[in-house]
Amino acid sequence: MTMLERFLKYVAYDTMSSETSTNYPSSPSELIFADMMVNDLKEIGVLNAFKDEYGLVYGFIDLGKKNTIGLISHMDTSPALIGGCKNPRLIKNYDGNVIVLNDKYSMSPAVFPELNEVKGHDIIVTDGDHLLGADDKAGVVLIFEIAKYVLDHKNEFNNNLAICFTPDEEVGGGWKHFDVKKMKANFAFTLDGGSCYVANHENFNAAACHVSIKGVSIHPGSAKNIMQNAGSIATEFHSLLPKEMVPEKTDGYDGFIMLENIKGDIENCDLDYILRDFSKELLEKKKAIMIEAGKKIQALHPTAKIDVVVNDSYRNMGDYFIEHPEGVEMINKAYLASKIKLSYVPIRGGTDGAMITYMGLPCPNLGTGGANFHGRYEYVSLTEMNTMIEVLKNLLKE
Repeated sequence: MTMLERFLKYVAYDTMSSETSTNYPSSPSELIFADMMVNDLKEIGVLNAFKDEYGLVYGFIDLGKKNTIGLISHMDTSPALIGGCKNPRLIKNYDGNVIVLNDKYSMSPAVFPELNEVKGHDIIVTDGDHLLGADDKAGVVLIFEIAKYVLDHKNEFNNNLAICFTPDEEVGGGWKHFDVKKMKANFAFTLDGGSCYVANHENFNAAACHVSIKGVSIHPGSAKNIMQNAGSIATEFHSLLPKEMVPEKTDGYDGFIMLENIKGDIENCDLDYILRDFSKELLEKKKAIMIEAGKKIQALHPTAKIDVVVNDSYRNMGDYFIEHPEGVEMINKAYLASKIKLSYVPIRGGTDGAMITYMGLPCPNLGTGGANFHGRYEYVSLTEMNTMIEVLKNLLKE
């Protein structure tokens, strides 16, 4: 099976994870897909592949070497749009013009300038109605491809290869049941990024903030000096937050506070925020902003009840790699040996690799050749996927 054939096979399966399910994995389709991957790993020669009790898939290629490098991708796709794209389209030697996805949707370089970077590439686009699922089935396929190559060219490599496919990454659960001992690796790399010319060893520190407002509801005809409208109080709370400190007005290393959800009425209103910053100190200041806003609103509305609860979500793996740069140095050497340009970009979000790093397995992130993830305008460059295979070969040779 070619890389293209495997990619088309895997994206045809809808493995959307669920934000509301209490199960792990959150969708039954992930377990079905995991079974298929175990069979497919065994088919290419990874005979010890298995699915554990949590639905994670592991496999090992033991070359009798001292060190083992792990490669990790996630099997689920985003709940932002239905997956199972059975009619993706391959565009060979993309000419840089507008791409018509269907009679309702098209994709223009004027709107998506990153398309200019893949002019001349062979790319795969969606049918306009489904998620392509390159995030992260492109990563899954890349791991299959490098595993096949290692099995056919064992004498070329100086490291054993460990493989893991995780469920529920898109809903924050990919790392929760990851087992460092099962992985048996010295270093690992997630294949869950975009351009193959970009790697990541930094991500946001993250926290979640829940604001609960209990008002006083009474007939509006007799409300003077009695009613405490929880919905109105919520807008007052939000107005105290910095206006420029939002995702739509920040980029690069800027952090933000984002209102993710608001729901309520006169008597009760709940607001959910996410707080992000690459600096631990600046994230602490954002937490303090939320707590202070709650105190101010409580003072203005003493008969209402304002609760502000802040919890940490994940950490910036960059703090680890400052002290322990070996994993990043391995990436640098692999790209240098491949004679491929490389830049590092901070991830303005989270990654399984961040949590896995702090579980004791250093795990920066590599690109897969995909772009515009989590929507109908997603695409992947087969040209870049082939480039990444060359990088992975040199990574395993170090």
